[in-house]
Amino acid sequence: MNGNTRNCSSYFDARQRDGEIKGLFFLDKTQRDTEGKRRTDLHFLDLERGEISDVLSTTPPDVPLGSTVVTCGNHVYTIGGKILRGGILRSLNHVFRFDFKHAERGWRKVSSMLYPRGLPEALAAQGKIYVFKGSRDCFGEVYDISGDSWVPLCVPSIAEYSGVSRPVLLDSSRSRILVHFSGDRYRSLYAYYYNDKSWVCLDPKFPCWSLTVGIVGNVLYVFHEISDEICSWKAYDVQDKKWLPVKWLTEFSLYQPFTAPVGAPLIHLGNDKWCMVWHSITLNCFEYLIFRMWRNGHGGIYAAAVDGYRTSASFGSVNPTILMP
Repeated sequence: MNGNTRNCSSYFDARQRDGEIKGLFFLDKTQRDTEGKRRTDLHFLDLERGEISDVLSTTPPDVPLGSTVVTCGNHVYTIGGKILRGGILRSLNHVFRFDFKHAERGWRKVSSMLYPRGLPEALAAQGKIYVFKGSRDCFGEVYDISGDSWVPLCVPSIAEYSGVSRPVLLDSSRSRILVHFSGDRYRSLYAYYYNDKSWVCLDPKFPCWSLTVGIVGNVLYVFHEISDEICSWKAYDVQDKKWLPVKWLTEFSLYQPFTAPVGAPLIHLGNDKWCMVWHSITLNCFEYLIFRMWRNGHGGIYAAAVDGYRTSASFGSVNPTILMP
């Protein structure tokens, strides 16, 4: 067990203050174990200071690479993944749990999924984890954390001819999960109401979706790439079902940072404040943009950077995974 696990609880307590996210945990695969295989280490990125912690914990070898990571309260779960066996890449149904408040317990295996899944989409809501994609045999399933049990997720008819786009998005104020479906002919936006266990089509023709997407209140924000260099944001009112004009008050919004990969996660820090974070191999550091987006009272959206263009934190990393708060 790594000696820094005792600090995990203090970092978790410092992650949020005054209703705003101040730091992010992430998994890093830079270091290798005694057998020369890449290991997965847990770190903490302080967004205010631009500092990164030492290793807080290391996942056990049986946690597969390529698993999906979900946080729920003071726990984090690794779900599914792939492993190379006999020259064939096979999906797994393993699930492991880590407690930030009791890091000394390490990563513990909990009940496995009903079906093996490679790189599934997943999120947590009201004590349950909802898992989509990653299996040809089952559309989705739900994990009851208190009962440590899995049940299949009801399937919408559109799933028969359309696939789920990444990512699925929690709309907690309406007790639902937004799921974008993409097929040969149509791209549609659906909502799964998890209390009623029902699906509703919100927009049968919803072309704009990306890996960088978030929602607060009635507004869904989508990072839209025009070309390799030029990009913009789109805003959609999910209640009135209409697109809203976005006006940027700072220059950075018009150009995607050249070191940012496609699909940098969009994180809601609190109130009208957002963050995009990615690792730059070119600059050997984490970079992140903190900005505000808000309704301007004239039927549109204003946006502006906070404290300059972007911030960086030096850190050499291989394929890091940001843990969404």
